[in-house]
Amino acid sequence: MEILDRQEALLTNYEVYTVLKEEEDRHKTAKAMGTAKYPENVTTLKFEALQYLNDSPCVSQSNAQITSIKEQLLEYDLTKAEILQIINLRPKTPVELHLIIEECGERFTMDDLDELIELILLALPQDEHTKANDKSEEGESKEAINNGSMSVDSQDEG
Repeated sequence: MEILDRQEALLTNYEVYTVLKEEEDRHKTAKAMGTAKYPENVTTLKFEALQYLNDSPCVSQSNAQITSIKEQLLEYDLTKAEILQIINLRPKTPVELHLIIEECGERFTMDDLDELIELILLALPQDEHTKANDKSEEGESKEAINNGSMSVDSQDEG
């Protein structure tokens, strides 16, 4: 395979989700007209990608929100990859920001991180779908702790 026109771009989950939904609509229209000819593996890939993205924050995001938060995050001297991950993951705690931002402790104070979290939560509000997913994840974590699957073993006392 030869790449004729190389274009690199970082896409948010929202942008990928939008393209896949549009493609799904085109496929349904073509299928209804009897002109749909997509390889099964492509259809499976699209289905699985949409299934994953349906459980992510991108479902409740809009183009205006993405544009707005990108502009606001530029003030924090974040890399393009860090901005992309913030938009995709919609972190809710400073700990999550530490996982996304390289050398976070050296670059930002706790007050900066709290301000950043507040900005993210205001610019990318949750919808009921996202809130329900957060609650189910929280419930699964508590259940795992109660079942002992997340307990700390002290076997190396020796």
